[in-house]
Amino acid sequence: MGCIAKENVEDQWVGELMDEYSIEKRSDRIFDRNTKEYFDEVVSSYREGSHRSAVVMLWSVVVCDLLFKLKYMVDMYTDSTAQSILDEVADIQKHNEKSPEWEFRLVELVAEKTKLLEVADVDHLHHLQKQRHLAAHPVLTQKLELHRPNGDTVRALIRNTLDGILTKPPIYTRKIFDQFINDLAESAPLLIDDEKLRRYLESKYFAHLDTELEKILIRSLWKLVFRLNNDQCDKNRSINYRALELLVRRNESDLIALVQANKDYYSNVANSGEPVKYLVYFLSKYPSVYTELKEDTKIAVRHAISDDVTARCLGWFVKPSIQQHADDLEVWLAGDEHPDLPEDAMSALSKLSDSQEWESLFRRLLNTYYGSSRSYDQADSRFQHAISPYIETYGTEDLLDLLKKIEKNSQTYERRAARYDHGLIKSQCDDVLGDQFDYAQYQNFSTSFD
Repeated sequence: MGCIAKENVEDQWVGELMDEYSIEKRSDRIFDRNTKEYFDEVVSSYREGSHRSAVVMLWSVVVCDLLFKLKYMVDMYTDSTAQSILDEVADIQKHNEKSPEWEFRLVELVAEKTKLLEVADVDHLHHLQKQRHLAAHPVLTQKLELHRPNGDTVRALIRNTLDGILTKPPIYTRKIFDQFINDLAESAPLLIDDEKLRRYLESKYFAHLDTELEKILIRSLWKLVFRLNNDQCDKNRSINYRALELLVRRNESDLIALVQANKDYYSNVANSGEPVKYLVYFLSKYPSVYTELKEDTKIAVRHAISDDVTARCLGWFVKPSIQQHADDLEVWLAGDEHPDLPEDAMSALSKLSDSQEWESLFRRLLNTYYGSSRSYDQADSRFQHAISPYIETYGTEDLLDLLKKIEKNSQTYERRAARYDHGLIKSQCDDVLGDQFDYAQYQNFSTSFD
C-alpha cells in the first residue's frame, strides 16, 4: 500500500510539473514585457502553494495588461477608441480613488468597444474578480477560516486568463481596418517594393493578428481593390492590392473556403475599369478562385481579358491550359492587332508560373514579340524590354527560335542599335551553342553586329 501511495503522489507531482511547464510555454506568448514580468509573480505564488496571493495578483495583472494594450494602441496607431476608454476610467478613478469600480468598468468598455475580449472571456473575468474578492478580503467561513482557493481552481484561472486575454495582441479595436488602410496610404511612398511592404506590415500588424482578424482585413481590402471605383480608391489601389496579396499568402490554404462561404460577397466586384483589371491580375495567381465566382462576375472578367492588353496577357485561367494560353498569345502578338505590351504586363507575364514549361513558353513569346516589330524604333524598344532583361536565361531552343525570327524581319537586324543589341545575343549563343556554331542559315543576324 505504501508503494502504491508513493507512486500516486509521484504521478500527481509529475502531472503538476507538466501542467506548470504548459503554463510557462503559453506565457512566452504574452505580448507586453511588463505583463510577462508581473505574470511570473503569479506563477511563482502558485508554485509555492500561495493560492490566495496568486489569484489576487492575477486580477491585477489582467487590469494592467488591458491598460498596457490600450496605451499601445494610442501610441502606435493613435486609436481614438482606446483613448476614450482610458479617459473614462481615469475620470472614474479621479472621482473615487479608493473604489475598485474602475477596474471592472475597464473590462466592460474593452469588451464593448474592442475585440480584445469575447463573451466567454468576460464571463471568465467575472469569475476571476469574484475569486479575487474572496481571496483578498476577510470573508470568513463558518469555520472562521479565510477563503482558500484550491490548486485546480487557480490553475484553471491562470490558463483561462492566458489564453483569453494575456496572449492576445493589442490590435483588436473595431477601427483597426481604418487605421490599417490610412497607414498604408500614408506610408505608400516609402514602401516601394513588396519586400519592404512585407517587413513593415509583418512588424506592425501581421505579427499581432489572428486568423479571424486576417480574414476581416482580406474581406475589407477585397471591396476596396476589386469593387469600389472612386478617386481615393484609385489613388491607393496599388498599395491596397499589394497588402491584400500579402495577407492572402498567409491564408492561401483557407482562401477557397473563404470565397465559397461568402460567394455573393466575393463575386460582387466592379464590371469594368481598374478594379476588374486588378482582379484579373489576382486570379492569374490564384486561378482556383475564378471557378468559385458567380457567372456574372466571370463574364465581367472575361470581358476585361478580351478588352485590355495586360489582362489578356494574364488571363490564362479562362483557357483549357497554360499551353493553350501561350499559343493564343503568340498568334495575337504576331497578328494584325500588333499590340504593344506595357512594362507591367511584361513583368506580370514573366511571373505567371514558376514551372519550367511556362519559362520556356514565356521566352518563345518574347521572341515572337520582338520578331514582330514593325519599325526600327519599335524593335529598339522591344529589345530593351523583352529580350535584354531575359537573354541570359535562354537555352538552345530559345536561341534558335530567336535567331530564326530575327532572320525574317529586317526591322530587327537593319536598325542601328542592332550592332550592340545583337552582340548580346551572340555572347549568349557562344556560351550556350559554342563559338563553333554555324550561323550560315542566319546571315542577316550575323551581319547585324559585325
